[in-house]
This record gives sequence, structure tokens and C-alpha cells, in this order.
Amino acid sequence: MTEEVKEWWELTARWFQDDIDLDVGVNWTGMSADNDLRLLLDVAGKDVLELGCGGGQCSVALAERGANVTGIDLSTEQLAFARDLSDERDTDVAFRQGDVTDLGMFDDDSFDVAFNAYVFQWVEDLAACFREAHRVLRSGGRFVFSMPHPVYGLADPESHEIEESYFDTGRQVTPQDDLDVDMVTYRHSVADVHNALVGAGFRVERMLEPGSADPDDYEEGPWGEHRPELLAKLPSTLIFEGRAA
Repeated sequence: MTEEVKEWWELTARWFQDDIDLDVGVNWTGMSADNDLRLLLDVAGKDVLELGCGGGQCSVALAERGANVTGIDLSTEQLAFARDLSDERDTDVAFRQGDVTDLGMFDDDSFDVAFNAYVFQWVEDLAACFREAHRVLRSGGRFVFSMPHPVYGLADPESHEIEESYFDTGRQVTPQDDLDVDMVTYRHSVADVHNALVGAGFRVERMLEPGSADPDDYEEGPWGEHRPELLAKLPSTLIFEGRAA
């Protein structure tokens, strides 16, 4: 991750956590822990790594399920929130500061499971991240993650008309009127993600696009970015399951 991404999170972590107010759980869709989907299966006794743990809601949830959890994040502010949450819930999670594209602090074959929810839009070099995830996973280890679906953000939330190109991948800058630092994210096509996984040595076992055609099945996000009528037309979340060879 770049320094500008880190700077963004150091400035906004507390505001973000207050506004999003996530429940403890694995928030695959980025909106609520209700849609857990049980993708990680039984993690009791497993060594689990969360890549980009943010406020720790997912890490704490898995620790409560009996996993031995390590969470890594770029932001000291996010990690401070995560440690406070872990203390409040009386869980034992090892939180470490670091970049998901360089997991040199961990030995090869250290974990049974690696995962994250809604992190990889902040990562420019997915290939490096996936190679590192594969390295620290034991043979047969599972890698599960969700991210914003690249098609959802292309449509205008009011008109539903496509306003951006799916092929305009890479660095995306969203100006912030009330901050000195703009929000920088990275758009990856579905093919980019899939091919980076295969190139890192993973066997892709499943890809999911959770959603419903009924607008009543959705609620708006905390900042109005999740529009029920649009969510009923386009997937907002992309999930991959892979296994280390």
C-alpha cells in the first residue's frame, strides 16, 4: 500500500469507525455482519491471518469462534481501535502493523487461513499481496476475501446510467473537500483479480457475487453509497475462495 493510503487512514480511522459502527462479525459485504455466509467454515484451533484488519471486528469474531487470530493493518489508528475492541470483548488477538504486500514478519507456512473483507480496493499491487499470502499459508490453506465489485461503482447512483469505463483500472482519486488528503483507491477488473490469484499459486475454488433482485432486501449505507434500487440491478460485492497448492 502507498503512503497516501496510510495517511488517509490515519486521518479518518476514528471517524470511519464511528460512522460505520460495524457489529463484531465477518462483514463480507462491507455493510453488515448479518451476511456472514460462513465462508470460513470451522476455524476453531486454526491459525488465521486477517490481511487489513481495520477496526478488528472480523478478527475478534473469529477469535470468539476459537481461532488463533493475527490481524495486520497499515494504520496505527485502526489498530488502536482494534486493540480496544479486543480488550472489550476479552479476546486474545495478535495485532501487528504492516503492509499486506510484504508479510516478511511471518515465516513461510505459518497459517491455515488468510482472509479479509473490503480491503483490496486499497491495494495497488494485488500480485505481490497474493504471493505473500500464498507463502505464509500452509499447503491446502484457504484464502477467502471480499472486495467492492468493480461494476457497481461505474453507475450513477441516481440515474443508474454507466458513467465510467470498466477498463479504467488502477489508481482512482476521490477528492475530499474537508481534508488535505484525497482518498486514493485502486480499481481491479475481475480478470485481474482471478489471474493474480492463479499466478500466485492459488487454485480458485469459488467466486461469489451475493445479491438480490429485490430492493427491499437492502438498506442504504452510512454515507448513502449503497442505493437499494441500484443494488437490485448490479452486484456490489465480489468474493473469491482460493486454496494454496
